Amino acid sequence: MTPIVMRSDFSLVCLLVTLLFFSPSIMGAPIDVDDSLGLDAPGRIVDAVVVDLNTNFSEGNEENTRRGPLVIELHTATWCDPCRPAETEINELLNVWPSIIAMHHHSSSIDPLSVNASNETKSFQGVYGYPTLVVDGRWVLNGSNQSQDLFDLVAEITSEGGARSSSPGNFSIDSLSIENNVVSVDVNVSDPNVRVDIFIVVDGVNHVPLGLLSDTVVAGKTNVEHNSTVTISLNGSRVSSIGDTGQLVMVVRNSGNPELIAASDRPLFDGFQIVPPSTVESSLFEPNSWIVWLVLLGGVAALLPALQHTFPLLWDRSKSNEEE
Repeated sequence: MTPIVMRSDFSLVCLLVTLLFFSPSIMGAPIDVDDSLGLDAPGRIVDAVVVDLNTNFSEGNEENTRRGPLVIELHTATWCDPCRPAETEINELLNVWPSIIAMHHHSSSIDPLSVNASNETKSFQGVYGYPTLVVDGRWVLNGSNQSQDLFDLVAEITSEGGARSSSPGNFSIDSLSIENNVVSVDVNVSDPNVRVDIFIVVDGVNHVPLGLLSDTVVAGKTNVEHNSTVTISLNGSRVSSIGDTGQLVMVVRNSGNPELIAASDRPLFDGFQIVPPSTVESSLFEPNSWIVWLVLLGGVAALLPALQHTFPLLWDRSKSNEEE
């Protein structure tokens, strides 16, 4: 018995050494933040301005606006089960860093909450599945497994000086009004080489059976004309079930195709969906067909002893009939 115990202990030691050696890749520790292109990276967000829609906005009044140090865009879908943990990660993050701007894009064309502005953002960023977290237009986390690294990623970006200042910048909203369910906003953009997107974000959108959804993009326009009046119709858009009037978020990005950097080395596993699961209802035995075959084989095996006597008897009777 001693050699067996020794081999077992040796195997256990080897397993522990392997786990210690490969633990960063197995456990999926966040990779180092790569910011070699800095604020000049294509598609990176350089400014984000937020205005509450229930505010009596007056021209040049910066007190009615705020700027977020980071913008987190979650591409999600109501049919995507792995998206629920990613949504929870963002909500928990906002409890710690409430100044961060979060937007949930329902960017699947077959999602009942889908809007054109979110679909166009998905195409612009090169997102191909759900859930996908895009942080400041620069870093990406794919799938519910990688979304667990969101806290660490934001902390590292902040510690490395990657967060923006909340002081007024070169991009502003000069006026904002709502009339006949149409939002009109005057954007002031000094740099002709940036891309400006405007989103209407509402908290507490009710969707059965998921319940209340956070920070949902319900309307918007992408790549708007600079120094112009942008109008966004709210007709048909979702409203809040908790009385939130919504926010207007102006996102200013560098022009060019985004160069997203992977922010986690966790493998995707099955926490990432590209298409919705089949809507065809399966029968009881389809998902467990191996059980059916096992039962059938067991039944045949149980009948073999009886068949050993039955078949010879039937054979003898058949020969007797033929001879007669």
